[in-house]
Amino acid sequence: MGKRNNDSNTSPVESAPAVNETGEQKRPTVYVVVRDGFRVSDKEYDDPKDPVCVNEIEFWKKVSKNHSYGEKVEAVQYDSKKHRIW
Repeated sequence: MGKRNNDSNTSPVESAPAVNETGEQKRPTVYVVVRDGFRVSDKEYDDPKDPVCVNEIEFWKKVSKNHSYGEKVEAVQYDSKKHRIW
């Protein structure tokens, strides 16, 4: 019997996009404003200390204090499963 030549059956390897250990594509760290764990704004911020982000947090704190039972309002790191927009 002869040797098999595997060189003819190989194909060039395609480069894959950068992914993290869970298989998702890497995305820069962004933050969203949440009230009681639920996203309340469609904006995403690069820094939770961004003046626009701080103003939005203060707005939602007033809403929470005046029209609800005072839920916790904060800027948290974006999670694609919990903070998606429908």
